[in-house]
Amino acid sequence: MVRPVLTLSLLIYAIVAVLVARWWISGVVAPLVAALLWMQHPRARFAAYIFFTVAAVRGLFRCAWPVTAFAIAAILLLQTPAAARAWPRLRGSPSRGGAPRGGGDTLARP
Repeated sequence: MVRPVLTLSLLIYAIVAVLVARWWISGVVAPLVAALLWMQHPRARFAAYIFFTVAAVRGLFRCAWPVTAFAIAAILLLQTPAAARAWPRLRGSPSRGGAPRGGGDTLARP
């Protein structure tokens, strides 16, 4: 359920960003993040966190409270168990330098 909700909300956000707010970069990036989320790409969760964090900060600086609320709600939605099942957290690979210490999320080394 979380996958279609986030994907659809990002597509609606992209339309509003371009047509109403004239935020062209957000209008281009939001569908890309939506596509990553829909395809359940391994880096989709990370891309979504970056996108929503930037949107929240921009909303704070421009006093665009609906954008800030949307971004914070999306970040909180990414914290749910359903989102963790849809987009697992990034983990280090034992074949690429060992498992991460302390159980934290890490990006795989090249």
